[in-house]
Amino acid sequence: MRLGCVGCLLVILAIVIFGVAAAGFVFFSANIFDEPEVQAQPSTASDGYRAQQKFYEIVLRDGRRSSRVDPIVFSERELNAFLSRHLIDTADLSFSPVSVALLPDNTVEFRGRTMLRNLLKGAPFAQIAPYLPKGRVDRPVWVLLRGHLRLERGTVRRDREYGRVEVAEFALGTQPIGAWVLKLMLGQVQNVLRWQVPRVVQSITVEEGRLVIRTAAPQ
Repeated sequence: MRLGCVGCLLVILAIVIFGVAAAGFVFFSANIFDEPEVQAQPSTASDGYRAQQKFYEIVLRDGRRSSRVDPIVFSERELNAFLSRHLIDTADLSFSPVSVALLPDNTVEFRGRTMLRNLLKGAPFAQIAPYLPKGRVDRPVWVLLRGHLRLERGTVRRDREYGRVEVAEFALGTQPIGAWVLKLMLGQVQNVLRWQVPRVVQSITVEEGRLVIRTAAPQ
């Protein structure tokens, strides 16, 4: 029993050490404030409106209030416009500008600029941040996320499916950082990378320049 407690303590201690080391690496790396080359596609209010209408169509099909079965296709501009507002509403993450690239092989690339403070949600980053100079944590940083979009079955409710971005690459500024550090930084906010999918959705495919959602036929 004692051995088990000691083992748990060692695991917790190792996690804390790795977390503090990761926090120190992020805070004191000069490259995180460098500005990478980013070609952000401009989006308009019309792009955002079209994205909302397409999401609403999914809701209608899920509620059997639409008989349409054609694929629902989102462009990069529409997703950029939607995420610019959606991230603030759901996770209190403010990015400006936002750039989403849809690449082959179900790959999604996200680039956005935000204050470093906005990323420090999980332990030990949230605990260390108040003791750092405001001039550092309030500086804007560019964030790069690149990963694969997956559909997965819920572990508790097996009849539910979730969309998830499986992050393979994470960088701040021009400094590559391990994807595992992102999980520590965001804490519970990382749930923004996983969301429940309506049951009517059969597949989500990322192709070059577009995202395609296919739904089941009405019954």
